[in-house]
Amino acid sequence: MRSHANSKMTWKSESRKLKITFCVFAVVAAVMLGATARGEKKITVKIGSYVTPQSIWGKTVESTIREVKKGTNGEVEIKHLHSGMLGSDRNMLDQVLLGGIQGAGVQTSTLATMVPEVNILELPFLFRDRDEAYYLIDNVISPVLMEKFKKKGLITSSIMENGFMDFVMSGPVHKPEDLKKMKIGSWESPVHIAFWKAQGASPIPIPATEVFNAYARGVVDSGANTASALAAWDRLFGNGLKRDKIFITRAGFTYQAGIIVINKDFYMSMPKKDKEVLERELKKLTYNIRSALREGEEDSYKKLVSMGYHVSVMTPAEKRVFVKNSEVVYKEFEKQIGKGFLKRVLAARAAYRKKHPEGGK
Repeated sequence: MRSHANSKMTWKSESRKLKITFCVFAVVAAVMLGATARGEKKITVKIGSYVTPQSIWGKTVESTIREVKKGTNGEVEIKHLHSGMLGSDRNMLDQVLLGGIQGAGVQTSTLATMVPEVNILELPFLFRDRDEAYYLIDNVISPVLMEKFKKKGLITSSIMENGFMDFVMSGPVHKPEDLKKMKIGSWESPVHIAFWKAQGASPIPIPATEVFNAYARGVVDSGANTASALAAWDRLFGNGLKRDKIFITRAGFTYQAGIIVINKDFYMSMPKKDKEVLERELKKLTYNIRSALREGEEDSYKKLVSMGYHVSVMTPAEKRVFVKNSEVVYKEFEKQIGKGFLKRVLAARAAYRKKHPEGGK
């Protein structure tokens, strides 16, 4: 388990502690390529993911795989290693940097150990809705992060979506005090951990790939996830889970995202025409995942109810209390994110909200 203090370790020092193994990212979809040792024309693509084939992400990645193969006349073939079969995204990122694999889709909390500015994406209640998130990410946040990663030897895709996270608890949540009596499993994100503590809770850090299993084994009885992710993992690992004891309170307290990272040296060695196909399909992948998650969100909640989960919605007044408590998280991470960068994003958000006072979807 990682503490907030440990999160201050540099990526280099942490990398030295990682075992050099083939393993995978945790979060949202991934696409990459790998040339053969003899420099043959055909390129084999290795992608790792903890997304399931049955999920929105898994299906969208499979479509991207077909389109890349078609667009390159079969010269680029992608192999998708899904469902976390290769391990954690932390080790996967290490492998991308070392050149053991060519790329991966990695959750933002892991990438923040390398580029601290990424922590901005995890700040609680940063985005009011999806339209606001897309505007700020694509126009203000992503351009800055892409340059930061390039200096670290990585080419990155657009920032992809996992969705807005809700409370998934042993009881409904109407006020911060409700969290104090719950055994909360938090993603191993310093920002997430700080959020729970700001609400007066005592979180137990758990790797993202192990959160669902921790629920099932009773290690924790509460936590957070997106509706789509929870429905997908339940279909695979929900046998024996007491769903009637799980309460989902729709709060959307943080936006979960992932970024596809590609080894820069490998990317630059690719033929120009193949890079153009890859770039085009990654952009389409981002758009398609966003669209599918937006359109399928309500169906995901309905599926969860049909499975036996309890689902309720946090009122605006209730949410305002959590938002107020979260202000200390912004202060805590201001230095890591960069005061100027954070100020610029918040100013752009204020300007956007002035133009769109009613919000979007």
